[in-house]
Amino acid sequence: MICYRHCDYRTPLRSSFQAQRRPGRYHRGTEDEPTQYLCLHPLGPHAEALRRYDARTPADAHVLDLRTWALEVDVSDLEEIPFADAWVADDYTACQDLADVLRESGRAGMTVPSAALPGTRNVVIFGGRSAAPYNPSLGGATEVSASITGEHGCGLETLVELVRFRGEAHPGSGYVFREPSWAA
Repeated sequence: MICYRHCDYRTPLRSSFQAQRRPGRYHRGTEDEPTQYLCLHPLGPHAEALRRYDARTPADAHVLDLRTWALEVDVSDLEEIPFADAWVADDYTACQDLADVLRESGRAGMTVPSAALPGTRNVVIFGGRSAAPYNPSLGGATEVSASITGEHGCGLETLVELVRFRGEAHPGSGYVFREPSWAA
């Protein structure tokens, strides 16, 4: 499946020796291996960046400077997590607890509802991966076909109104994502 990510590194994925030390939604920052976060919607990386940097206005969206990537990821062995308020909450405790259970059971990762872009889903992969030149027919268990898709990109100004920022209520499982205007 094609996934999307924004990442300012030379590569869109972390290898096994590059575990994150700052906590995130599905990792505590104490794990031995990295947790990879990808989006299943092309606008997901921009929505995640808008949320992370609290860029709530069209002017804020315009000054983002993002490098975006497309990756071909095998999601067939990932746990499918249905919508629940706990998975999109501003408090990450329930998400981190879920990730601990799945890691301990040997799961490769999961697909989850997006907290930043309601109505879309994200992919969370446990463990190191390396990026390979984009060729979806190649790649092994830890090698992912990837390609850079943009450099110095900003978020769509019209995307700002669709992002769920911290402190805002998520519209819930019945929410249907609608593409924003392409005008800006």
